[in-house]
Formats: sequence, C-alpha cells, structure tokens
Amino acid sequence: MSEEGIASQLLQESIGKNVLVKLKGRRSVRGKIKGFDKQMNIVITEATEIIEQQGNNNNNSEKKEQEQESQVGDVLIRGDNVITIAVL
Repeated sequence: MSEEGIASQLLQESIGKNVLVKLKGRRSVRGKIKGFDKQMNIVITEATEIIEQQGNNNNNSEKKEQEQESQVGDVLIRGDNVITIAVL
C-alpha cells in the first residue's frame, strides 16, 4: 500500500476521534476530525487553537515555552500546513 493510502486509511479510522494537529508556524489545533480529502485538507469540529509563544525567563537566559489557547469551533486546515497528527 502506498504512503498516501496508509495516511488516508489512518485518517479514515480517526474520524470522530479527538486529535492534535501540529501546524507550521508554532500552532496546533485540538478537536475531532469530521472529514478530509485526497489533498489531506482536514475538517476539525469543536476545535481549540493552541499557539506556542517563546519567552525569556528573567532569572537566567533559558527560553520558556508558553501556550495560548482559544476556542474556534469548526475549522478547515489545508493539508500543506500539517506537520503531524496525533490521536488523543
């Protein structure tokens, strides 16, 4: 089976399940997969957008990761922006 066939099969099995989709640009979306197409564009319902923000810790020069979350409802994610998809 081709890589596209495996990815399509895994997405099909994940419909209705909660997923975390990591996107380009330090963003992620958490929600339920409603559907997808052959370009791997994905529709997510009950979505929460997570934006990773880098900050400096004033006590030392280590960088500290912070996250900002916001409810966005239903979203359509273009497949070329997806880095990874994890079933939660």
